[in-house]
Amino acid sequence: MKLNTLKPGELGLFQGGNATSLAVGEGFAEITGDAVSVLTDMALESSAIDEATAEAAVARAQAAMKDDLGSEEVAAVQASLQKALAQLHVKRRQRH
Repeated sequence: MKLNTLKPGELGLFQGGNATSLAVGEGFAEITGDAVSVLTDMALESSAIDEATAEAAVARAQAAMKDDLGSEEVAAVQASLQKALAQLHVKRRQRH
């Protein structure tokens, strides 16, 4: 068994000959033999992502980073920014 941490980004899911891309947040992936289990705080298919909402979240996070924030607040804003960027990446990639 191997346990890995996940960072926000794109996760490829291959099941039954079908491939799907998901925007994922932070979490863990456990690899055992021929199986992978994923535990994450966000997993969205492209069809569930509203591009305008994700773009607004990026803008809010970028604006918040200009404020005088404590280290915990900075970490929370950075996590939100990474999740929104992951959503935009998956949404925009599916169009191409």
